[in-house]
Amino acid sequence: MEPYLTRVMLLANLAVAAALFLAGPAINQSVLLHYGLVPLRLTLALDGNAALLPALGSLVTHLFLHGGWPHLAMNMIMLLAMGNLLEPIAGARRLGLLYLAGGLASALAEWAIHPMSMVPTVGASGAISALIGAQAMLGGQGPQGPLLRGLGLAAAWIAFQLLAGLVMNGPGFQLAIAGHIGGFLAGLLLAQTLIRPAAFR
Repeated sequence: MEPYLTRVMLLANLAVAAALFLAGPAINQSVLLHYGLVPLRLTLALDGNAALLPALGSLVTHLFLHGGWPHLAMNMIMLLAMGNLLEPIAGARRLGLLYLAGGLASALAEWAIHPMSMVPTVGASGAISALIGAQAMLGGQGPQGPLLRGLGLAAAWIAFQLLAGLVMNGPGFQLAIAGHIGGFLAGLLLAQTLIRPAAFR
């Protein structure tokens, strides 16, 4: 089975990035602010103090926005790698559901940790973290059961994200640590349901 959904998502992200690049820096920044996930906007919306629909929509739209070409390139390489592994096994529909669930889990994790933040969170890395989590869960070897394997993988991923944050965070760049962890955990939890083919359940 050809991983056509993976390619569609890849092209969609590239098309959005190219359109924003051609539109210029001012429009690019405006789009990131209005369609990126701004935790404070979601907090205010849930309290009835801001428009609810745009805030909820940003839970999805932020997945197609990136903070520059290096950010986009890194995410697209990982999307292509994980999608090529998982889509032939799961099919396009289930891969899409996992991707969306990972993106939502990532966004909600960022919001839960930083509910008053005004900094837009953008990028597909939370959704891609779910694909990484599912692949890690299904590809694990050893005598331990799914629960122990999942706990071990979760602990390793959390430690990796915390270390990455210490190294990479600085002026002008903040790694979405909570989002990466939330997406990965969603991938671990949904791997058996959405990815593993029926013959191996």
